[in-house]
Amino acid sequence: MRVYFRHLLPLVLCAVVAGCMPKAKNELRTKFELLGEFDGMAGDVAYLKLVRDNGYEFIDSATVDANGRFSLEGGIAGPDFYILHFASDNSRQITLIPDTAQVLTVKGRAADFPDSYEVTGSPESESVCQLVHHIRHTRDVLDSLGRIFRSNIDSPDLADVKYKLDSVYSVVCKGQRKFSEDFLKAHPDALAQIVCLSQYIAPKMPVFDPAKDFDIYNNVSERLSARFPNHLQTQKLVAYVEKMRLSQGIGSQSHNKVSKGDEAPDIALRSIKGDTVRLSSLKGKYILLDFWASWSDVSKINAENLNKIYWKYHYNNFVVYQVALEEKADAWKNGLKAQKIPWISVSDLKLWSSSAAETYGVRAFPASFLIGPDFKVLDVNPTADQLDERLLQLVGKPIKRGLDSIKVAK
Repeated sequence: MRVYFRHLLPLVLCAVVAGCMPKAKNELRTKFELLGEFDGMAGDVAYLKLVRDNGYEFIDSATVDANGRFSLEGGIAGPDFYILHFASDNSRQITLIPDTAQVLTVKGRAADFPDSYEVTGSPESESVCQLVHHIRHTRDVLDSLGRIFRSNIDSPDLADVKYKLDSVYSVVCKGQRKFSEDFLKAHPDALAQIVCLSQYIAPKMPVFDPAKDFDIYNNVSERLSARFPNHLQTQKLVAYVEKMRLSQGIGSQSHNKVSKGDEAPDIALRSIKGDTVRLSSLKGKYILLDFWASWSDVSKINAENLNKIYWKYHYNNFVVYQVALEEKADAWKNGLKAQKIPWISVSDLKLWSSSAAETYGVRAFPASFLIGPDFKVLDVNPTADQLDERLLQLVGKPIKRGLDSIKVAK
């Protein structure tokens, strides 16, 4: 039996055929060790690979001895996704999430690899194992229901049998759903949540449906981006959630702490230059308070559109005050440079825990507030087109400054 994972999320990548590849360099990383013991695998070759953006990076390999044992090593700077598989069948794999200075022990049997295995020494990897075991049980039960149905296909009582089987089927699926929901609640900071979101009960039957369960994906995305903002798999999940948001026409999931007509709460944060800039210092102008992040695809698209609007109305008393939801100053600085952002950008480097995000109830992108000269909120989350039309109404046609109107300082 095969456990299915969602192909849109990062864990399922195209298999890389194992060959004579050079061992990855692990300088400046903490070593971890993987001790394996698999019945029926003697003479096979075990491979350890690191999940990368578009494939796998070979880490280590070892021949399984006569007792089914082998040892693999890797270097790691923090928890990350690895794949363990054997040369005899590259398609059958175990997902591991080792952390620094850990010794993992993985045991199993060739007969039911990779659906049944045990792992110790790595809490994240143990959580993944728990998920795999539970969904295997669910699939086994559903398979048995299918066998019962097929054995009664010619029975005169087929309709009654099907009704009873459908009832059990529904209960089992709801049970799997409940287990997965409880898992997410019990492991709010675990990368293993990504595996949980990726699981399928059967082909074309995900445990969590992106079309119906956006809030679940979004909540996991927010939690992991707060803890692991620079992690590849977190960034992939964030990007996936933002694409879901756009495709489903879902706006910013704010807590509505600030609404149209409210007095705009003041913000005082440090700019990229190091000086403290208050939002209220721009009073008397039309201000777009914009929340942005260098790691957000949606933010990048919005910034491109906003850049055009900014220069269009720059001489019409219009300014942008941007709050960057970042954790590291370098990422913030490089993001501003890459997008050629000309306006005020401030941050307290606390990601979603930013004081400004909490004050305005911002929990997702896009998020912006158009504020009038009297410091009252005029619009919440206007699109680029809506902002363009609104500014035209408020400040009139864009003022163009030609070279003849610009005084050059001497």
